[in-house]
Amino acid sequence: MAATPRFGFQEHQVFWNEQGEVVCARCHIPYPGSDTWIWERWQEITPDIVAAIEREGGSVSCERCGKEPRR
Repeated sequence: MAATPRFGFQEHQVFWNEQGEVVCARCHIPYPGSDTWIWERWQEITPDIVAAIEREGGSVSCERCGKEPRR
């Protein structure tokens, strides 16, 4: 796992793809614009989306390291 966020992302950011995989900006995030990024449809989970998931009783955390996004 990288010690700092990759590709210019910020520490608090988390991302998911259309299969539901969730990773933070420090772990296994594909390079933005790469074939993997495009074909798997990676996008940021915004604070508004995190809040909506939590209101429904869910939670968001990186599947690789367990990090939860900060607001």
